[in-house]
Amino acid sequence: MSKKKRRIHDKDIENVEAALLRAAKRAREIARQTHTPLVYYQNGHVVKEFIEQNEDRDDTTHFLPDG
Repeated sequence: MSKKKRRIHDKDIENVEAALLRAAKRAREIARQTHTPLVYYQNGHVVKEFIEQNEDRDDTTHFLPDG
């Protein structure tokens, strides 16, 4: 069974993914600057991740659902 992406005609809804990725990137920046864990929910578990000061990656893709 294949999943079909439905086209949504609401501009606000269309921009949700980009907004969530910006928010995830900003949360990562704040966690790194304040030496606090980045907390998120993944695969049914709460994950607390400390961001290293020298970590310069922008890996917010793991927040997206698979597929």
